[in-house]
Amino acid sequence: MDVTTLRAIAGALAMAGAWGIVAMILYKAALRRVDWSLIPASAMPRVRWWSTHASCVLRLSLTLAGLGLTGLGLAGLAGS
Repeated sequence: MDVTTLRAIAGALAMAGAWGIVAMILYKAALRRVDWSLIPASAMPRVRWWSTHASCVLRLSLTLAGLGLTGLGLAGLAGS
């Protein structure tokens, strides 16, 4: 695999991980401030699913970001 391809894949992983981290931090902060009576009953199963899986998604996002940053570091070393 050439350095350009490695850099592109690693950058995409890091960006996906970063967006996941931001999204889950915002979601967890919103859950602390939500007025549960305003959420429609049809949306509650989705809200419950995401609230129970948010920590798992956050860990996965951290892993993706770490892999991406590691790949970018390796690409930088290989490109030097």
